[in-house]
Amino acid sequence: MQAASEPGETMTDQQANNDGLTRLRRLAEQRRPEQPPDSYPVLSDEDCRRLVHEMQVHQIELEMQNEELRMTQEQLSESLEKYADLFEFAPVGYVTANRKGRILEANLTFAAKLGIERGRLINSALSLHAAEADRETFRKHLERVFGEDERQTCELRLQRRKGPPLHVQVNTIRALAADGEPVSRSSITDITNRVEAEEALGNLSDQLEQLVEERTLSLRASEQKFRNLSQEFRALLHAISDTLVLLSPEMEILWINGPTSLDQDHADQTRNYCYQLLHDQGTLRAESAVTRCFATGQSECAVAAFNGAVLDIKAFPILEAGRVHSVLLLVGDITEKMALQAEAIQTGHLASLGELAAGVAHEINNPITGIINYGQILLNESPAESLGQDIGARVVKEGERVGRIVKALLSYAQNDRRKEKRLVCLANVLSESTVLTLAQMRKEGIQLTIDLPADLPQVEANFQQIQQCCINIINNARYALNEKYPGRHPDKRLDITGESVTVDGRACVRLIFHDRGGGIAPEHLPVLTKPFFSTKPFGKGTGLGLNITRKIITDHGGDLCFASVQGEFTRVIIELPVHQRDARAAA
Repeated sequence: MQAASEPGETMTDQQANNDGLTRLRRLAEQRRPEQPPDSYPVLSDEDCRRLVHEMQVHQIELEMQNEELRMTQEQLSESLEKYADLFEFAPVGYVTANRKGRILEANLTFAAKLGIERGRLINSALSLHAAEADRETFRKHLERVFGEDERQTCELRLQRRKGPPLHVQVNTIRALAADGEPVSRSSITDITNRVEAEEALGNLSDQLEQLVEERTLSLRASEQKFRNLSQEFRALLHAISDTLVLLSPEMEILWINGPTSLDQDHADQTRNYCYQLLHDQGTLRAESAVTRCFATGQSECAVAAFNGAVLDIKAFPILEAGRVHSVLLLVGDITEKMALQAEAIQTGHLASLGELAAGVAHEINNPITGIINYGQILLNESPAESLGQDIGARVVKEGERVGRIVKALLSYAQNDRRKEKRLVCLANVLSESTVLTLAQMRKEGIQLTIDLPADLPQVEANFQQIQQCCINIINNARYALNEKYPGRHPDKRLDITGESVTVDGRACVRLIFHDRGGGIAPEHLPVLTKPFFSTKPFGKGTGLGLNITRKIITDHGGDLCFASVQGEFTRVIIELPVHQRDARAAA
């Protein structure tokens, strides 16, 4: 009696199962000895039925055992196939050899590394695949494997069929084959990249050692050269007339080049703090050149007053590991240089302006007169409210504007009349002052308003000098407005007003220039008119504009004062005495 087939079992599987049972029955019959018929016991019907039942149960048990064995065999087959794949396609080579060193088994990886078909490897001498120089090493390696119980390791080169030798690491153990004979099982790992890297590292190490030796010799020579240069440099530094000071981040003086003109008592005290030497220069303030240099790591410049002198201060950072380690301060007295420079600039400016104005007047006046005449003809000959009349009016207007600019430029540049005083209408002064800057102010988006009473008295003054004062003040206002408002803004405006006032019982005309720029710090107001003082960054102002303005106003018997709120506005006020005749008329 046979068990029913399992669901999903194919006919091939059933046939194989039946064939297996038939083979087992045949073997069992062969092993059981033949007995005569009369040797069998006589059984009753009940015994026969019981025996048949037991045989049927036993048959079922055997069939179940057979199924379990079959499933176990399938699992073993799958495992064998899986481990065979792992063996064949592992990243390292595997090879098995007998005691004589003949290859019994090798995986595909080992064959691929040698570039030889696996079939040709079987029964070949394993040591013959090593590079000729390493064959003895390989032979001794295999001898140790069969002579000792521990795993053996060596490194050698295998000779590939094509290409350079392959550097490998061989790890071998001793094992027993199925027939009980000892064999060697080796894993072979490709270490070519590592060996090449070690060789490159060794070459680099040799090169570095050579470079270090050469560098050491060079450093010794450089050190001696540096000592010589140091002595020469020290002598040179002490010969410099300007003062050199090396400062630490704590503003401590680390070094100074000999006796200093700033304070003879501190010439040898190189460890005193910076403020003890430069206490009047403001170098410890947050905006000082030294402080900025430490903060930014950039060279900084400043000009400072010291005991009536003007000092040029330059701070240079000394970097160490990307940070400012110290600052070298160069201090020079430039008082005389500044005075001469300012005088030369002023003289050259006026001379150049005079030449320019004369050239402009010569080249422009005649052509512009012709242009105005042509425009007037076009205006006269064109019908009323026609395009020709509109164009003619525009030509005349713009031509007259060019003429006014030329006239203002000539008036400002008349250096031979800068000491002459006469009756001056301040409205005319402002008109000619603004005509030179009005176009630029419009371009910058600055709104300019001038509000002067029609009956404002005249003053006795030098027209060009008062014009220079007005231009200085207007330019300062422009700078402040552009700094606060780089673009256009409703508050970007300059208002100029005038009025008649009485100051200390004297009739005067007061001009007020009111801008809504950044204002002036309270501590700067008392020193605005001092020579070389400027609130502008270094290089953007001479510090002489308001000083010259104050001198001119004072020479005219007037007064110059300031009112400001930092961040909101600045008012510059000029008061000039009224001409005596106009003063009596006003009284």
